[in-house]
Amino acid sequence: MRAARRTGTGMRLAVVALAVVALAAACAGGSDESDARGADAGAGSGGSAREMADQFVAADEAALRGSAALPSVGPSVVKTAQLELRVGRDRIGDAVTDAVAVAGRYEGFVLSTTVDDDGRARGTVVLRVPAEHFETALSSLEGLGDVEAKTVSGEDVSEEFVDLEARARNLRAQEAVLLRLMRRAKTVAGTIRVQSELSSIQLEIERIEGRLRYLRDQTALSTITLRLEESGATAARPASVWSDAWDRTRAGFTWLVTAIVVGGATILPFVPLVLVALFVWRLVRPRVAEGRS
Repeated sequence: MRAARRTGTGMRLAVVALAVVALAAACAGGSDESDARGADAGAGSGGSAREMADQFVAADEAALRGSAALPSVGPSVVKTAQLELRVGRDRIGDAVTDAVAVAGRYEGFVLSTTVDDDGRARGTVVLRVPAEHFETALSSLEGLGDVEAKTVSGEDVSEEFVDLEARARNLRAQEAVLLRLMRRAKTVAGTIRVQSELSSIQLEIERIEGRLRYLRDQTALSTITLRLEESGATAARPASVWSDAWDRTRAGFTWLVTAIVVGGATILPFVPLVLVALFVWRLVRPRVAEGRS
């Protein structure tokens, strides 16, 4: 009997609990429905600040759902190299030509070339080659002369890629929400407020996309800076103390002569006037003296 009573009591408690859960769910549904009606009413009045905040939250949630479905990406590495070679005498021009040919062979291009001869012939070639041909192109360039120095570096930007792309998706979701709000705005003030928010978001999207384009270029094409120097060429002799003093003296003398010439050319037009004045004074002076006496 007691077991039956306990069983009956447990069933009654279970029924009461189910009734409470059903009532709570009904209240929550009614609250959601009233919130939805309130949001629609706010949208019809031109879009309030509360509605914009709710829309932003929805956009953030949509962006997070989109980011969860992203496929995994491989490593993105920016590869660069600095290579210094010593080539034979009078071989700078040929070495530069060979470096340009190496860039073309591996589907790359030459960004810049510089050749100078200041007592020791030197040259610099900057190449961009596809990242998959970076090591083989660098090996081919090493064969153009004797390697004096070599520096190879790589920067993994995979994390920055993922972060920038996630931010861009989030901002595009917010941009879509703001565009819808602008179409539904009924007042000038509401339109201006939405336009201000939209402009700042679009500016940030452009900045992120610019950075993404730069990173894609740097990871797709590696940069190799090749410095060439002739062997056996005599270096320029450093200036001695006596030669420096002579240069200073010569510069000072040149400045003095220049000053004299410029000063003479400035005074010369007034010389005839001074001579005429002296001549007249000599003619008039005796008469003035006689008049005084």
